[in-house]
Amino acid sequence: MALTSLPFALFAIITGMIYFALPKKDCRWVVLLIASGFFYVYNSFQYTAFILVTIITIYLAANRMADISKETKAAVREHKAEWSKEEKKAFKEAAQKKKKGVLAAVLLLNFGILFFLKYFNFLSGSIASLMGADPDGAPQIHLLLPLGISFYTFIATGYLIDVYRETVEPERNIFRFALFVSFFPQIIQGPISQFGRLQHQLIEAHDFEWDNFKKGVMNISWGVFKKMVIADRVWIAIKAYNENGGIHGGMFDGEEFAGYGGTAVLFVVLLYALQLYADFSGGIDISRGICEVLGIELEVNFRRPYFSRTISEYWRRWHITLGAWMKNYVFYPIAMSEWSKRVSASIARSRFGQTAAGRHTAKVFTTAMASFIVFMLIGIWHGANSRYIGFGLWNGIIIMISALIGPVYEKSRNALHIKEDAAWWHLFQMLRTFIIVLVGYVFDIAENFTNALQMLWLTLTDQSLSVFREQLPTLGLTKAEYAAMFICTLVLLYFSVRMEKESVDTPAEIIVRHRGFVQWAALALLLMCILIIGCYGPMSDPAEFIYQQF
Repeated sequence: MALTSLPFALFAIITGMIYFALPKKDCRWVVLLIASGFFYVYNSFQYTAFILVTIITIYLAANRMADISKETKAAVREHKAEWSKEEKKAFKEAAQKKKKGVLAAVLLLNFGILFFLKYFNFLSGSIASLMGADPDGAPQIHLLLPLGISFYTFIATGYLIDVYRETVEPERNIFRFALFVSFFPQIIQGPISQFGRLQHQLIEAHDFEWDNFKKGVMNISWGVFKKMVIADRVWIAIKAYNENGGIHGGMFDGEEFAGYGGTAVLFVVLLYALQLYADFSGGIDISRGICEVLGIELEVNFRRPYFSRTISEYWRRWHITLGAWMKNYVFYPIAMSEWSKRVSASIARSRFGQTAAGRHTAKVFTTAMASFIVFMLIGIWHGANSRYIGFGLWNGIIIMISALIGPVYEKSRNALHIKEDAAWWHLFQMLRTFIIVLVGYVFDIAENFTNALQMLWLTLTDQSLSVFREQLPTLGLTKAEYAAMFICTLVLLYFSVRMEKESVDTPAEIIVRHRGFVQWAALALLLMCILIIGCYGPMSDPAEFIYQQF
């Protein structure tokens, strides 16, 4: 039941009707729980046990840690007059050790399940290859990933860590906690919501509001437009590229095909950049639109990342909630650890640390290293393939180098008398960042790490428009389809520029400022584009949402 399918539309409509029709408002969250359970079982019945394990273990662990904290505070108050300062400290440390043990055990269990399901076959083949054996002969387990396993694991473990840190109170009702973890609009591809921001919205009863309904429907339509009209159309070309053997070639239309040249590879990478953005942000728009109709505000996950001026800014705009999760639960613990402090102090004490460059390196080295580790994890999170390791390496190295050479960059810019707010400089920075992003996308498209390097080499050494014109028809799209895709991309670009200038997150926030006729006309045009140009029907082969596999 894909988010763009008719069964899902009917499911969402029925859920909304029952939710608002239920007379007992304080039980409306039960409707969302039943709907979320039905959606998960319908789409991933054979793997439902995995999400239940996550819900039960993290619920029990969070409440156990909260009880330990409560018991510890009560004991300290009770023995306040009897215990010395050292005895109180020792008692608190023993309690904290218990909490750490519970936290570590449950995190290990849940991330262990995720790691095993996603990476066992890859690691098995890699180990066999390192030992000189045939990777194909290594032990393999045929498993499909449970629906949304990465997203619900991150959502649930983030909550558990927050309970451990005592920044949120644990949910004592297991069914309410189950709703938070399995909430159907976000289970497929996020966002990775924070408990303190979402839970109270799920439990509170919301009345039907026309403005919410109108903006929600517009956002759903915008998301479906991006997915079915742009992303799924682009998918046809990318799929044809892979089926035709990529740069190595194979057979096309019954004849031998030599493989794509550098210009075609560059074109496919640009198409992938369009598909990935339209696919992922389109899915998020649909999810946020459904929640908006229900009166629930999901976290923003995209803020026009292709307008970014640096790669760091790009990652603050792209998949915002994943970046926030990594920052809160990976980056800060590493950057603020005792090991990091010792490394920084060691650099500062060295002879190199007495120079200007050394002082800057001592200041940013640990944060740069923490950023590198984060992006390696993000790369590995994307999938079990050497190409994703390359993706993480590329982004991590760029981020780390950017942090380390910051003063050199500033001096060079000042020496060239470049004004930071100059329009041409802003445009140059955006183009430079987009090129860096495209290099990372090559690793997404490639078969493996080696193939990605070959593709990059071809884009640098094998540019030929005449060869590209010959190869373009093999990508499966007609001239009319390219024209439609180009026009719809211009529409996407227009609204993206408007949203960037007006600092809003959806086109609905722009359209609702106009009169009712304009609003309905815009919605009607969107629906017409979806019906006329969109990829759907019994003969279509639309792609699943890209991040659904993660």
